[in-house]
Amino acid sequence: MKTYQEHLRSTNPKPNNLYKRKPILRSSAIFPFMINQHLDTKILFLGYWLIKRNIKQVDLKIIIRNEKGSVIHIKKKKINKVKAFSVSIKKTLNKKVFEKTIIGSIELEVFSKVDMIYPYPAFVVNFEGKNSSTVVHTCGRIYNDKEDVKNNSKFSVAETGIDILPDKNFTPFFSFVNGRLKIKKDNLSIQIINSEGEVLRKNILLSNILPYQSKFVFFLNDQEKKFLNNKKGTIKIKHNFKGFFPRLLSGNIEKSKINSTLTHTYYDTSNQKNKDTYWKNPDVKKFYDSSVSFPLLKEKNSYTELVIYPNFPKTNLKFDIEILSGNGKIIKKIKSILVIKKKLNQPFYLNIKNILRKRKIIFNNNYFVKLIANGDGRIPARLKFGLNLGIQNKYDIPSNICFNAHVPNEKVLTKPGTFKWAPIINKFDSVVAISNTSNLRTKYKNANIILKFWNELNSKCIEKKIQIKDNGSYWFDLKKNNQIRKFLRKKTGWITIQSDNPFVNGWYIEKSNYGIIGADHLF
Repeated sequence: MKTYQEHLRSTNPKPNNLYKRKPILRSSAIFPFMINQHLDTKILFLGYWLIKRNIKQVDLKIIIRNEKGSVIHIKKKKINKVKAFSVSIKKTLNKKVFEKTIIGSIELEVFSKVDMIYPYPAFVVNFEGKNSSTVVHTCGRIYNDKEDVKNNSKFSVAETGIDILPDKNFTPFFSFVNGRLKIKKDNLSIQIINSEGEVLRKNILLSNILPYQSKFVFFLNDQEKKFLNNKKGTIKIKHNFKGFFPRLLSGNIEKSKINSTLTHTYYDTSNQKNKDTYWKNPDVKKFYDSSVSFPLLKEKNSYTELVIYPNFPKTNLKFDIEILSGNGKIIKKIKSILVIKKKLNQPFYLNIKNILRKRKIIFNNNYFVKLIANGDGRIPARLKFGLNLGIQNKYDIPSNICFNAHVPNEKVLTKPGTFKWAPIINKFDSVVAISNTSNLRTKYKNANIILKFWNELNSKCIEKKIQIKDNGSYWFDLKKNNQIRKFLRKKTGWITIQSDNPFVNGWYIEKSNYGIIGADHLF
């Protein structure tokens, strides 16, 4: 792991004399896949390099490997136009008849003659099941060189920050694709933590893992799952992985392998003590110590659950929330929904709707929740949460998005705007929720935004101009936009968001008719 401060320096397009960085000419991602009669794995992406970095062309190399790491398919493609792209493992391998579930990996390497800044590209892996379509962005990758390995291995920490669901029909997993070197033996030290803070410890021995071998680890059997007491829990995974970036694709999969959730693990910084462990507020009179906004769905059987994991060091934190309407009106302020004065040893699950119902707040529209963290002028630099957007139906399988709080940075105020983008899955009910909230203590400004919608068929787009009030939001619902639906022609699409306000952000959501939610934050 590198510190958050080092991450910011390494992704600065204009590095100063204090930090020399090599240009990124290879950007890559590698995903384990799983396919069967009902389940497909897809990779979704937009030709965003041409917009964001003004690069005229990048070269894409797609490598599909079987479970043991042998190459079974290679394709090279030039990306020289802005459009939506979708790669189906089933279609690529021309697999139509299945006797069993097949696993393997897909690696995507992007090459450019112009600096791409980030060594990991904006790809989305999509597990499309019989009654689900769940997503998560790029997580694992094979390192570029020895310097890349060194820069990302300064601190050795466990991976954590995911939910284990109590549903007896689903089993939790984490997965990875090995790097270029064989893993002769690696003993994974596992901690299962339930909602009461009790810990179940396990060791999982990995041996003779071949180069580029795919591995799905189902770490909890039915008997062990009783430890959760029919509530959600989480996990910490201590590993010794060296040859690849160890961000683990994870989730909960139906035992029949028909449907699955998707998310990714994140650093466990709870034992970090270096000077960059915390982020100091540069101006406590101007900025909150941290803030972030997330959606509150209007459906009667829906819920929004914020998860605070025990993945950060000892700190004094107080969390407040504001409920914001689409036009920026503050509907309700609630102080101190959670106060933390010691090192956490258990996950906290805050059902926002239940908190509001106790205060007799009536829901008649979509809202945003602004979470404000007060840490007496400093907070953990890598303060990560989970966001469970759920709808109770045949299933009750929420999104479990891994996301970070926004720390205050004076340089953001000098930015003329921001560029965001996200996929429109277009299988069930696709929604993109865009917010305009800052971590400033006072009001900032409205956001003037150009939305563009892109399809898989050509490089044409549909453009729409909107304005979002300060503290307001805009909800794009595909089923209410016939023009965009016809434009996509039942395939995936993308939305790009160009704003003159640097604080615009948001989420994309795929609400299955069956109660399985796929979602993630915008790129």
